[in-house]
Amino acid sequence: MSRLDLFAHFKKMYPDCSRKEVEDLISAIKSDKYWLVCPDYKDAVYVVALTRAKIPKSDGFQAKVTHLKRIIVVPAAARFSKKGRILMAIKSNSHYIAKSVVTWSAFLRLMNENSNEIYEMFMEDKIPPFVNDKNVSTIVLKARKQE
Repeated sequence: MSRLDLFAHFKKMYPDCSRKEVEDLISAIKSDKYWLVCPDYKDAVYVVALTRAKIPKSDGFQAKVTHLKRIIVVPAAARFSKKGRILMAIKSNSHYIAKSVVTWSAFLRLMNENSNEIYEMFMEDKIPPFVNDKNVSTIVLKARKQE
């Protein structure tokens, strides 16, 4: 897909995002980007999904992603996985397992919050399988209460 096609696709997918935010998503894909959920811990990451999680594996479904190349997505989250969404993944033995799928706009909000609290909530399975603009506020409020 050309950059213009990608822009049109993601602008339609995330109509509330600014031009810069959509361009940032495209840049993240092109530069094979990942982010740590919390800078203090290296075992939890955010990566961008490049495909849907459709290939059945023993503990979920496989999807292609930035940085890690391939990842297993738990069944509860797999149906929400698609190109341009963010996967929250935890290291399990030598590979990563994605437990939550986050829309780009919700991810941008999460990145501005207390990363230690978001990490703790993720470790305690308090982040739902799908995070979007409707439920990200609840997560953000819980993270702020813990401060």
